[in-house]
Amino acid sequence: MSTTAPRLRFRRRSLLGATALMVGGLSACSIETGGDDAASSGSADGFAFAFDPETTDSTQLLWMDSGDLKAVFIGAVIEEFGKQFPDVNTQYDGSGWDQVNQVVPLGIRNGSAPDVFALPQNVPPETAINEGWVQPLDDVLPDFATWKAGFPETALINGVHVFDGKTYSWPLNSTRRLDITQYISHAAAEAAGVSVPVEEVSTWDDLRSLAREITAAGTPGILSTADHLDIVVGNLANTAGWLGNSDGMNMRTGRFEYSSPEYLQALEFVLALVDDGSFVPGFLTLKDADARAQFPTGLAGISLNGPWDISQWEKDSPDFEYSILPLPSPDGSDYTIPFRETGANMAWLYADTPNLDAAAAVIEFMGSVDGQRAMIELSDGFLVSTIEEANNSADQTQLNDRAALVADLATRYMRACPQFEIRNEEAGKVTLKLQASDPSISATIEGIFTGQITDAEAALADLDSRLDEEMEKAFEAAAADGASVDYSELQFPNWDPTTDYAADDYAALER
Repeated sequence: MSTTAPRLRFRRRSLLGATALMVGGLSACSIETGGDDAASSGSADGFAFAFDPETTDSTQLLWMDSGDLKAVFIGAVIEEFGKQFPDVNTQYDGSGWDQVNQVVPLGIRNGSAPDVFALPQNVPPETAINEGWVQPLDDVLPDFATWKAGFPETALINGVHVFDGKTYSWPLNSTRRLDITQYISHAAAEAAGVSVPVEEVSTWDDLRSLAREITAAGTPGILSTADHLDIVVGNLANTAGWLGNSDGMNMRTGRFEYSSPEYLQALEFVLALVDDGSFVPGFLTLKDADARAQFPTGLAGISLNGPWDISQWEKDSPDFEYSILPLPSPDGSDYTIPFRETGANMAWLYADTPNLDAAAAVIEFMGSVDGQRAMIELSDGFLVSTIEEANNSADQTQLNDRAALVADLATRYMRACPQFEIRNEEAGKVTLKLQASDPSISATIEGIFTGQITDAEAALADLDSRLDEEMEKAFEAAAADGASVDYSELQFPNWDPTTDYAADDYAALER
């Protein structure tokens, strides 16, 4: 196999002009990945909390999650709450998923968990609820009914945020943002003899060729880590026509399809990039936070990750120049990435917290129009709300120009797919019965890349079978307990992947 390739010819796409692709110092979680708190030009002026320090037992507020882009908002809110109410000791810990995965379960066992926390990556909501880790917000928020009514009708979803009629979490921000895009270093491209700005890498062959050229010039071509390698493969599979959503299910058939031809094609393509020697050495043990920090200094030529990296680069490497491009497809054709609008960056209230008043006041503000508008502004527009009033009223002068670029890419390529949770209000009863299947897709993909799994197709087919079986069992168990649910409700034969699945489409199924 040759280690060199013909010179790439980059064509201009109508969506991305050369000016939009010239990125020199930009600002910024299906993926949040952890890391340092990011800076923002936004302001915490006008934050108002429904909290009375004279009638509360709250003495502290400890909030813990993975950090990253959302930290510019959550950190500012927690800090401002502490300034307004100095008798309450406040702390925001956004030190990454490794800390969340270790500290939260230990705190639950010891009775000292953070007052509000992100769930560890291997703990589904139904487990946290069944084990008594978390409590609903219904009787905790000062004016819960008004707060809940502020969200769109489909924002708080059964089996995602709502379980047995109780609301346990909420969508901090919309999930309509691309988890994986191409960030192409101008320095690495120039060293390989490629003109910048890099205007297009529209086919898989383009990407492979560019990665080879950059590698041959002395810089590893591709940067991706084990933390999100399954997302890279899944999104590339979508560019090949795979209809799997972020959970791997085809919502036309209601079946998991990780072993589909398109997914296998994408997996083989990424494995070929590794075989070319284009991936950063040791990428399977490299942490996302470290990869993010080292990319501007020459760790690789092309980073495959999401928009949360951008704010950190602006903060730490303001002179770093790079192009932003969507993922290529096999032949350069347009494609659709189905997504579930479940919201992202959900937080959960510790069941045994003694600081309910403080936690409730902060949660209520974060989910309000004012709070969501502040989130958009503090994140420079890279976080988008599920509440359109907040999006429309955000101060445009505080938004980064590149926020519009990545938002436009998400609008162009992403389409909301059907959700059983919206179709049936008792869906949460199924989710509560659902058991995790091990190894998961992320562990399976990692096993394939490490060589521990030698037959990828068989392993993925086994995963599909296990996931389908667990789903069927969950439906049976929920029905046995009296829930009005049927496995066929996972099937949406009227789904057109090229358009957002909307309320009229759900209604059409009932006619």
